[in-house]
Amino acid sequence: MIQRNKQHIDRKLVLRLRFLFAVFMFMAIIISYDVVVGAIRFLLALSGVLIGIGLGFLAGRMMRIRWHEKKNKISTEMDKQGVIILVAYLIFVFFRDRLLGHWLDGAVLTAFGFSLLTGILFGRYLNMKLEIERVLKEKNYW
Repeated sequence: MIQRNKQHIDRKLVLRLRFLFAVFMFMAIIISYDVVVGAIRFLLALSGVLIGIGLGFLAGRMMRIRWHEKKNKISTEMDKQGVIILVAYLIFVFFRDRLLGHWLDGAVLTAFGFSLLTGILFGRYLNMKLEIERVLKEKNYW
């Protein structure tokens, strides 16, 4: 549906969505490989992805997607709440190994970190897509 309404979406936002999806697919392939070769168990990788999706939805709040009246398109901007979420997200990413290192180590920790990142990317992608659809429905372009 977004493809059909592409003329109403800022080009940077479309590129950001495509980039998030491409990196998500690349990371999903890496996680799949890690599961196949036994670097991480399937359920642990799946739990990392699911937790990551939740974190990605939260991180998706960093950017406020709204209708820009002058451009007559959907655009994004970061609000104060988004800055707080961004700082919390960066702190989590920086201390992830210390936080999770008590339960996981070595290749499993790395693979779990990748599965979390994969979920975060997919959660952000889904959040942005849902917000774009919400704005398009508000403006009756859906």
